[in-house]
Amino acid sequence: MKRSNQIGWAQVRGGIFIFLALVFFAGGVLLMGQKTKMFIAKEPIRIVMNDVVGLKVGAPVWLAGVDVGLVTNIHFADPENSNEVSIDIEVESEAMKKIGPDSKITIKTRGLMGEKYVDILPSKHYSDKHPSVLTGTAVVKLDDVIQKAGTTFDKVNTIVDNIEQGKGTLGKLNKDETLYSNVARLAVEMKELVVTINRGEGTLGKLNRDPEPYNKLISILNRADRTLQDIQSSDGTLNKLIYDKALYSKLTALADKSIQAADEVRDLNRKILSKEGSVGLLLNDREFYDKGMSLLTRAESSVMAIEEVTAKVKSGEGTAGRLVNDRALYDKMNKMVDDLDALVKDFKESPRKYIKFSVF
Repeated sequence: MKRSNQIGWAQVRGGIFIFLALVFFAGGVLLMGQKTKMFIAKEPIRIVMNDVVGLKVGAPVWLAGVDVGLVTNIHFADPENSNEVSIDIEVESEAMKKIGPDSKITIKTRGLMGEKYVDILPSKHYSDKHPSVLTGTAVVKLDDVIQKAGTTFDKVNTIVDNIEQGKGTLGKLNKDETLYSNVARLAVEMKELVVTINRGEGTLGKLNRDPEPYNKLISILNRADRTLQDIQSSDGTLNKLIYDKALYSKLTALADKSIQAADEVRDLNRKILSKEGSVGLLLNDREFYDKGMSLLTRAESSVMAIEEVTAKVKSGEGTAGRLVNDRALYDKMNKMVDDLDALVKDFKESPRKYIKFSVF
């Protein structure tokens, strides 16, 4: 039986089916390469940054080191008004609950020159509602680090040049022979001082060799420690001052009362010195002062006059002086008073002897 060289319709259909299967398989492979976890629910969110540092579409999104999504689109947010770049990402719905306004978003690199990815620090809160737009944090670029390192190296080179030229303290230490000689001589003197101390010579040497100062210091510390223990264990004044809260409260209250008393004294002083009060007028009124001085002058004159009269009375001058100093006059006046008293008494007893009344 001869083999037919003609291709049948069934073979054509089989070839077309195989070709379509390969196409779909290749498309699925490509799709799976761009999107991972395609059967898990995801939610979109937008990140706005000033620089994406070479981030590409399809880059992974990590939340606390866990791969939870990928970058779907990168474009300028508003090219006419700003240079900000929008990064559209898709994140798993469960992971989205740990993304909030306090989440820190940066773009990092795997290794030194590896793939870029979006790194998100989780929020402190767990919520079903999440913001639609977040602001990313700028990262330090390698160029900036190199530039700063270059600036630092330039400063180091300047310092080295100054040292070589003898400028500054280090430069003088490097170039000035006199300074070097002084340092060397100081080192020798320090060595001699250390040797002297080790021999026990001088004050420092005695302190180094003689144990008595050390023992005295230890004794003083021990006594101080015992004193503190006695204060803590006793019920004396110092212990109460340190530990008694009631005493502290009383002292605080006394201090408050002292402050209040001082305020009252200041207020009283202000009222006393004020011209509105009597004491203030006494202290500040010049006219009243002049009147007082005049009154004192007159009082002094009156006292001097009284002293003169008293001196005359004591010396027996005038009527009052005689009344005070003349014994005979005193006796006569005394006798007259007695006679007058007897007359009044007799008049009371026998008034008819002195009063005579007749009708005819």
